[in-house]
Formats: sequence, C-alpha cells, structure tokens
Amino acid sequence: MFIDSINIMSIPDSIDYTSILPMAVESRARRRGFVPSNGAVFVSNQNNIIEIPVSASAFLDTKHSFLRMNFLNTTGQTFGVDYGGGHGLISRLRILQGGTVLSDCREYGRLMSSIILPCAANQSNLSTRSIKEGQRFANSSIAGGAGLLAPAAGATDVTGATVNTPTNANDSTCAAAAGSNYVFSIPLMNGLLGTTQDKLVPLFLLNNAPVVIEITLAASSDIGVFGGGPGAYTIDNVRYMASLVETGPEVEDQIRMVQAQSGGRLVLNGVDYTHHPGIIPANVFGRVMLDIPVRKKSIKSVLFVGAASNYGGGAAAQNNRFNLSYGGHMSMSEYQLSVGSRRIPEVPIGFQAIGTGSADFKAQYFSELAKCFGETGSAHGLGVQSRINNSNQNGSAAFMAVPSNGGAALVSHVFCPYGIDCEAFQPDGKGGGALESGVDTATKSQPFALNLDIGSPLASPINVDMYVVHDSLYFIDTVGNLRVAL
Repeated sequence: MFIDSINIMSIPDSIDYTSILPMAVESRARRRGFVPSNGAVFVSNQNNIIEIPVSASAFLDTKHSFLRMNFLNTTGQTFGVDYGGGHGLISRLRILQGGTVLSDCREYGRLMSSIILPCAANQSNLSTRSIKEGQRFANSSIAGGAGLLAPAAGATDVTGATVNTPTNANDSTCAAAAGSNYVFSIPLMNGLLGTTQDKLVPLFLLNNAPVVIEITLAASSDIGVFGGGPGAYTIDNVRYMASLVETGPEVEDQIRMVQAQSGGRLVLNGVDYTHHPGIIPANVFGRVMLDIPVRKKSIKSVLFVGAASNYGGGAAAQNNRFNLSYGGHMSMSEYQLSVGSRRIPEVPIGFQAIGTGSADFKAQYFSELAKCFGETGSAHGLGVQSRINNSNQNGSAAFMAVPSNGGAALVSHVFCPYGIDCEAFQPDGKGGGALESGVDTATKSQPFALNLDIGSPLASPINVDMYVVHDSLYFIDTVGNLRVAL
C-alpha cells in the first residue's frame, strides 16, 4: 500500500505549540577567569610560553569561552595588527593534561590569519571581530577611502580598473602606538577546549590533573606591521574566560553512569589542526611532491598556503608586511593529494597561475576550497576573499617587497589559501557530515603527500605551510585521565 504524501497534512513548526524545548535540569551559569601558573608578565623574546591550568567542579562551555590578554607595545614604534588580530600573537597552541599532549598546533597564527579567518569570517562580522579579536578593518573601498582588504597602491583588478588601498599600513582599529596597549579577546580554534568542541566538557571528571592551555608567543616580526625593525612586545593580564555550567549531584551521577556503561570511558569528539612544513626550492618547476608524515585515523581535509620566508626591499622590509596573512599562487598549474597509489581528487585540481587571463582560471580552485568549509552551495560565499584580494603574485621574495616609508607604507592583505577535501560524507556548514569519514593514514603505512605542478621556475624558495584537519576522539577514564585517539 502506497501512501499519497501530497494528501498528508502536517502542522508547520512555526505554529506547532506542542513541540517545545525540553526543560533544563537545575543549573547555574558562572564566569571564571583562569590565570597563568607560570607568571603574570610575558615577553615575546624571553619568557614567551604561557601556561593556563583549567580545573573546576562544573561543565565547561568551550564555545562561549575565550582567551583575553593585554598586548603592551614596548617596541618603541607604532604597531598595526595583521589580519588574524590577536590570533597572530600565538605561534603554537597546545592542550595538555598531566604532561600528556592532547592537541598541538604549530604556526597557529599563520593558520588563522591566512586560511581560517579569510575563508570563514565574512565582511558582515569583520567589524565586530575588529573590536574583540583585533582583525584589521577599514570602513570602505571607495575612491579616496581606506580600502577594506584592498591590494597595493595603483594595482588593477582583472578588468583593468584601478583599485584603492589603505592609506597607511597601521590603518587598523587596533593599531597601538609605542607605549600603548590593546586588549584582545579571542576564541580558541581547538578540538577540546575550543570552538570545534560541540559538547560541554565535564571538568568535574578530571580530578587527576587540570587541563593546561599552553601558548607560545610569536616573534614580533611575525605579528603585523611596524615602522622599522621591531623589538620585543609584552603580554600581561592573561585570562582564559571560562563559561561554566554547574549542576546538581544527580546530573554528575548520571554522567558517571554513562561513563561506566561505556566501558569506563566517556568520549568527546572534536576537530584539530596539525601543521607540517614543506619547501619548494628556487628555480624548480614541474612536479613537486611535499611529504606529509602525519598519521591520523580520519583526515577531513588538507589546507595549505605558500610564500617566501624572506622579503625584498631591505633589511626591515618584512617588518612592514602582513606576512602572516600573505599567500602566493606559487606558479601552480594543478595540484592533488596522494595516499599510496590513490589520488585525491582523482583528477588534479586545475589552477592557471600564470599567463594571459590567469586571474580568470580560479573557479575550480575556489570551489574545492569551499568544500573544506562546507560552503560549496552557500549563498554567503567563502569568507572575505574576492577576485581583487586573492593573490596574483607567486609568493617569491621579489614580489613581496613593500614601498619604503616605514609604517606609512602602502601595504595590504593578499590571500591565497588552498584546500583539498578528503571526506566521504561532506560537511554542510551546519554540523553535517559524519565522524571519521576521512582518509585513514594511521592504520595504513602508505606515503601521504601533496603534489604540486609548478608551471614556471620560482626566483626564491617558497615555504609551504600545510595543515591536516582531522577528527580527534578524547577519552576520559574513571581515574580522571584524558587520552586522545587521532
């Protein structure tokens, strides 16, 4: 018997008053600031590691918690923040418990500045982020105005029209003059204590040892724009502002019962980022294979960005460039991943970086990148990127020189992130997809590599920062120990 679905009537959710949210258990929300255990004042070139232990008899709501820190400009000159804002101050982010490393992301500031925020943060929320996270923001891109993410002075877009540029390298809402300070409030991108953790973390089960947030500060030459060679900067008043949820003992008992029924292990899942560096030597062209010796059970995607490690135009030139956010096209014609004999995707991703009309041959590259963020069919697009600010430079040192004039140099953000999706069940940007549907390099001893086809020799070596995006399963045992399965 077939049912005629057309004649089945149902009440829309908007007028269905029988469907309501469940009543919450008795609970209380608290805010608590966790402070570093290894000092109060940190200097970028001295004691540059911050350790923050997190422990409480409550649940931790990681999505509504954030890191607050005060940046004190002790460099002697005005500082203009890179596109990643306060994220750019973090070179390495680790999460530990009892000496066990649970998560470790190197080049964290590079990841956030050149890939995550350009792809995930749109122009509508950029103004808000400029206040709390310190992302660089200008009000308009009209003639004579301070251009929002505009290219260098006198540059033209793909139609040949002249586009505008910020009038000052330090034109930022969080530019800090010498001797002044700026307070950053940033959410952490992390699988356990960050924004990719969907569950509340039951801290009351971790009675063996606290969870420790370990932050390594970035060098001053990497965090933004200075008028000349910058000295060290200072960080103080550091707090992990935790959103805690306290419940009655009956809820905690129920969680422990679930833990016992699961073989003594409570499971949390999150998404983490593991960095691996690669290099394209100078004067090399044709096929280049960059090994990725990362062994994970489920690789969701591989994100990467490339640029020269040194900058043209003088000794202090790199201090005048937004070098964390910068990316170049590396003169690529196509790229793909290899897992043993398997290729991902089967047909290489085409990318015409050089030649007449090369700027018009980026559509497939953008679509593949959008897959990694679940935005292929989204009307919102892929972050703040456009045909104007997506790089038309190969990333060599010669193309990264900045005009002289110190802190008033006309510089801009030039993005060029890449991504290759590896999941069988695609994310949809709304939590869709499936756990551990990515590529397994942990149980199979197969070489894993990024393959690039370089169409034209590069004048200088290119550093390629590759980030493996992968599922992480965190297990809490009955003793209070945290372990991770990658």
